[in-house]
Amino acid sequence: MNKVSVSSPSNIALIKYWGMSDAQRTLPNNASLSMTLNQCVSYCTLTPQTSGTCDELLWKTASGSLLPVQGSMRLGIEQHLQQLRQHFDDWQPLRIATVNSFPTGAGIASSASGFSALALAFALRCGQSLNSPDLSQLARLSGSGSAARSVIGGFVQWPGHHGQPGGPAKQFAPAQHWPLHDLIAVVDAGHKNISSRQGHHLAASSPFYSTRLRLLPERLDSLREAILNRDFNTLADTVEREAVEMHMIAMTSQPPIFYWQPATLQILERVRQLRHEGLQVCATVDAGPNVHVLCTPQDASAIVTALRTLPGVEQWIFDQAGDGPRQLEHHLF
Repeated sequence: MNKVSVSSPSNIALIKYWGMSDAQRTLPNNASLSMTLNQCVSYCTLTPQTSGTCDELLWKTASGSLLPVQGSMRLGIEQHLQQLRQHFDDWQPLRIATVNSFPTGAGIASSASGFSALALAFALRCGQSLNSPDLSQLARLSGSGSAARSVIGGFVQWPGHHGQPGGPAKQFAPAQHWPLHDLIAVVDAGHKNISSRQGHHLAASSPFYSTRLRLLPERLDSLREAILNRDFNTLADTVEREAVEMHMIAMTSQPPIFYWQPATLQILERVRQLRHEGLQVCATVDAGPNVHVLCTPQDASAIVTALRTLPGVEQWIFDQAGDGPRQLEHHLF
């Protein structure tokens, strides 16, 4: 293939992956569970270089300009490319462009979508399909464990089987099984000060971390059953408790990490009020200040109306459960 383009979605972790047993291979301490999104996606186009011996790495701006990728983002892409080249034994220099449809580095899993998009585009170039069974492991090698979940649509567990930390992610329900909406309140679109990767390294320094690991298997089983049974009350209780607990671990790490902002707490409180009033709604927060408000389709309109006037929200992104990556016919260059 001369030119390959893909889109790969972000995902929202309902049971969080927080802490690694092996940072070199990106192996998690616990299994995680997520919902793949539909609108929050990363686009990636790659093609062989016609001249030169180095990769050209580009970022597409909102104005449509292609600018060189710099700093830590460039380093991350270069390291991921090295892993992909070793796997496929393909060392051709490439021209690569990428862009996100949502804020980058703000705690909405842009690393998961971005690195999974690169892995998918590289794999397609090397003759694999988007259904190849090893794509979640290839995406994970980027160092973003959440990327392992973004290569699959619907509701996903990673690793797919207990006791296999290096195993692939597995879908346990398609998006159509329960088309939940995700109303994302962007409290701060800027890059967070402490990356998720730093948070993973610090997690075990919390005095509560071992207790979390002990409780998680039962919680994960409960949430998976709630999704399969479309049991929103159990989903809401589990997801909110899980989000608070992950951030408690972050806040009690050494040194502590504080991702939440005042508006984060205001949204969480308002969501609890709305559920008390009878709406099917709950909220979760990944490693950042921005809030994912999950709800059923029938209540989405009323929830949007109730939340849009809250102060401190820069932007609302209206998303829902999605089907996963796609190969594209249009390209970024």
